[in-house]
Amino acid sequence: RVAITAGGSMNPRLRGIGLASVFAGYAITFYYTIIIAWAGIYLVESFQGTASIPWITDPDQHFTDISMATDAGDFEGTFNWKVFISMAIMWVLIFLCICKGVKSTGWVVKFTVPLPLLILVVLIIRGAFLDGAGDGIKNYLIKWDPETLSDPTIWSEAIGQVFFSLGVCMGVMTTYSSHNKKSKTNVPMSEKAISLSDTGIALLGGFAIYEMLGYMQNTCLVFNEEVAANITAGIAAEDEKTCDYYGMSSTGLAFIAYPQGIATLEAPQFWGIVFFGCLIMLGIDSAFSLVETMATFLKDCWVGLRLKPANWMVALLVSGVGFLAGLLYVFDSGLVMLDIVDHYINMWGMILIGMLECCAVGWVYKIDNQYEKVGKTSVLVYNTLFFLSLLAGTLFGIGLPYIEGVEEAAGLGVGLAVFIGGWLVAIAVSLILSEGDLLLGSKMWAIMGWHGADELRVKANNCVRDTKYDGMWVPNTWRSEAEALRRHDCFAISFGFLIKYFSCCLLFVITLVNIKNDIDSPYGGYPARLLAVGQLIFVFMLCLVLLVLVFPRIMYDPIKHSGRKTTGGRIAWMLTPKPADIAAGAEC
Repeated sequence: RVAITAGGSMNPRLRGIGLASVFAGYAITFYYTIIIAWAGIYLVESFQGTASIPWITDPDQHFTDISMATDAGDFEGTFNWKVFISMAIMWVLIFLCICKGVKSTGWVVKFTVPLPLLILVVLIIRGAFLDGAGDGIKNYLIKWDPETLSDPTIWSEAIGQVFFSLGVCMGVMTTYSSHNKKSKTNVPMSEKAISLSDTGIALLGGFAIYEMLGYMQNTCLVFNEEVAANITAGIAAEDEKTCDYYGMSSTGLAFIAYPQGIATLEAPQFWGIVFFGCLIMLGIDSAFSLVETMATFLKDCWVGLRLKPANWMVALLVSGVGFLAGLLYVFDSGLVMLDIVDHYINMWGMILIGMLECCAVGWVYKIDNQYEKVGKTSVLVYNTLFFLSLLAGTLFGIGLPYIEGVEEAAGLGVGLAVFIGGWLVAIAVSLILSEGDLLLGSKMWAIMGWHGADELRVKANNCVRDTKYDGMWVPNTWRSEAEALRRHDCFAISFGFLIKYFSCCLLFVITLVNIKNDIDSPYGGYPARLLAVGQLIFVFMLCLVLLVLVFPRIMYDPIKHSGRKTTGGRIAWMLTPKPADIAAGAEC
């Protein structure tokens, strides 16, 4: 089962969050395969003679030719046949990877995961012997720019990259984990292994990149010194180069800076094959996992369960649709559209989905337990006032600096004070309205606690526990929480706090900051008609969430559950804005 069912098991109206996450991950593959296609072109070109490899002779111009990069508004509708053919090949490979379901992907990752890691280690070892590699490592690990780090946009982009790298908020983790056996899955250990290995590989990749950037920066500076010496000596010399390799990012790193470095090494063809082959394997690995998530959804939804299509048929459908959608990016407008769509999916969509998932687990799941302890009114008042305080504080924080003479720090201070003051009011009012005879501390926990997250924590911590000898793990006692802190195979009490308060609030604030930044200055300076494409994709994701929130029955099989005989009656049943009285797990 995919993320949709996970949301439905918490509340029938939350399935739309999972639906939006699956769609977002699938939409990413439409343009992500284009990047893999570029790597495929570079790989094929690496088999040519050194003198005829275009990314060696002129890397900047070659990438411009491949991506057909052009200024927004200057498009001529030119079709790139090289990218089209390469993209088609990549989609065929993705189809072959998922045509037999999880069984085929299991075999594929045995090669696409360890082999790129081995290649990465080889590249790091080779790069360590290059002149300037040490300076590159210093820029990577030591030389930080405080001004850049204070920019909220950087953190927003970083969160989007982490979400993509880990595969969270896209249904991937839920899809693959659903195939595990519950009694044999150590969730806390799996979480640590996945997050730490992902971070570790990302750090390794940074070493490989910055070693090469340091080498290219050093080569550029040496060249400029030679030019200056020749000019001083009265010898004709070439113009100096601009040495700003550390300022390069995104596709410029993989397709301009790194190829420039490879071109100066011995046997550049070999290193080109190694590097671009690594990119393709890593890219295919990520792409087919996202496509497999959509395929799993189609097989598990009520339409798929009724039709029972073969795995290869579903794989062909999602691969074919992905290929057709990718045609948007093979024209001369492709690079601009890729940048726009990536911005709205990753920096708007993924962060919004992450916030909604935190809200689902921290604020909605098991809310009935809170009602029973202190009354429905008290809980709803606290939840409402908390988010109003957060909204008001964020608006003050990002709005006050627009007033002349008000600095950003002052605005942030006022915003934080408004939020904390409103939060205290929410606690006081909810306590006054609370019911029951619980002690003050127990009442505050009943109102403010992370009961849904604790429920998940109990299930995870007891999943592989030997209850015969150790007994059941129960949360919120000194002994149990000390044990959870001590053991690496348990979630500690901070698990719930991070979900309900820290992550939820952080993603909420970043969402508003992203909206504010795009209102202040249209993203990338692109025309509104182009930005509308990315905005429409984001709006569609939001509509998926709202549609299921209002009409939760559309996720159920109306033929099986409605009791209606006519098509009109079944449609009317699906559009009834109240959940169906059906056991969790029967839905899509």
